[in-house]
Amino acid sequence: MYTIEEILEMKYPYELFTGNKETARKEHIDLLKIFHPDLHMDSEKYKEVTSKINELYSETVKLLENGTWIEEGVIKITSSDGEKYSMKYNVEYSFELGKYFIGNRSILYLIDKKHEDFVENSLDRIKNLKYENNNMKSEFQKYFPKVLKKFETIDKKIGLLIEKPEDAYSLKDILNYYNSKVPARHVMWILSSLYNITCFLYYNNLSHNGINIDNYYISPSNHIGFLLGGWWYTVPIDGKMLGVPSEIYSIMSPEMKSSRIGTFLLDLESIRLIGRTLLGDKNGISFIEDSDIPKPLIDWVRGVSVNNPMEEYKLWESVIKQSYGERRFVEMYIDINKLYAGKFNK
Repeated sequence: MYTIEEILEMKYPYELFTGNKETARKEHIDLLKIFHPDLHMDSEKYKEVTSKINELYSETVKLLENGTWIEEGVIKITSSDGEKYSMKYNVEYSFELGKYFIGNRSILYLIDKKHEDFVENSLDRIKNLKYENNNMKSEFQKYFPKVLKKFETIDKKIGLLIEKPEDAYSLKDILNYYNSKVPARHVMWILSSLYNITCFLYYNNLSHNGINIDNYYISPSNHIGFLLGGWWYTVPIDGKMLGVPSEIYSIMSPEMKSSRIGTFLLDLESIRLIGRTLLGDKNGISFIEDSDIPKPLIDWVRGVSVNNPMEEYKLWESVIKQSYGERRFVEMYIDINKLYAGKFNK
């Protein structure tokens, strides 16, 4: 049995109650038989702990009625048509359209029903990606989302389950792993993978509008990247924009903000923002004199994109050579236990 102090420190329903309505009801009754202030001469500490017990129980009932139960590292969902889903996850994040949970081999998005148009847009854009030939398809298809399941929850959220390679980790988590500054050599190949994907988007006449550290995943062992999130905002180049994440909005030019027209330049600027962020400062100020970062790389991420992605990639190749000479593979070792240590709610 828990002590008063332990209960008062609890933040989440699962810490005190079981994810079953009848079991939780019995647990609630049993707890009140022990801690109710009427049994303790109205002691203030018993009033406080009883209030906490009732608060956590109310949250438990609400979660179970809505068909969602979240424990440390596990989410269980009952869909509106009665199907039950259970997924182990390493980290949970909130974003502008809802929440997402990153597991070892999948990502689960729970998106508010009012944003359903964004979901449908993402599915349409992913489904209609075109490839010049089978070789191109074999090379690029793996970099993009494979939708495993779409469903609706009892509380009117849209669930979208995306396949994720087991050795792929979000740049957000990679950045945290390196204490907000990723070694420059790794930043080089990460940006190379991003430019490769941006060229493909340009071939498809698309402006992604959601390329950021939340939505991009990398495989440290293979030096490749996966654009698994942010497709909600993807539109044709010169098409009307649907929206962008807040950090991307912050780098949009006044012209982009006023026209609200999709442009490949925003994706290219987003890549430079990622570069600055990974090097330790999204504003590009703190590392100007950093001797650990090659000057050509510093100048590049602090510069402005003016070319189409194909031309940008060619210029980027020269930055690589000026920074480190010929390409060579530099191992990036990630301890997954350290990567996700203590990360369940963000």
